Amino acid sequence: MERIRYGIIQAIILTVISFVTAFTFNAFSENGINPFRKMNGVPVLDGFQTEEVEGIRIVGIDEFRSLLDGGGIVLDSRTAEDYDQGHVPGAILFDYFEFGSYLDTVTPYLSFDEEFAIYCTGPYCDDSELLARELFTLGYRKITVFRGGLEGWLEAGLPLETGMHY
Repeated sequence: MERIRYGIIQAIILTVISFVTAFTFNAFSENGINPFRKMNGVPVLDGFQTEEVEGIRIVGIDEFRSLLDGGGIVLDSRTAEDYDQGHVPGAILFDYFEFGSYLDTVTPYLSFDEEFAIYCTGPYCDDSELLARELFTLGYRKITVFRGGLEGWLEAGLPLETGMHY
């Protein structure tokens, strides 16, 4: 009985040490996550809106191309390796999982008053919407997410660009 009690105490101590280490690392990490941020209040709007509504708009290929053809900024939320292999022409890399590393580099290209678009790998990839939610909490209100992602772009027969672009 004493061995079981001793084992449980060790497990609790190890768990507490793990939590303290993890939260400390997260607090000092460039890509740390703020556990107190409010992401649930970010409005996500599906498709075209007839009135000015703040939120993240989810669009298809036609609206995405219209924004791109109009000179809009496009962010690629995939990894640098994926981006380098091929991306939407003119897209700027902003890897969602390296948010802190790209924030200061990419935000000078963005405007709080101008709409910009984000895409990721495909329709089942959430990275673009997660990046959009993070940027929304920073005050950007005119964000469009292309749900089809790079897969939708390629299915439409559209060209890719390779290499880095800034």
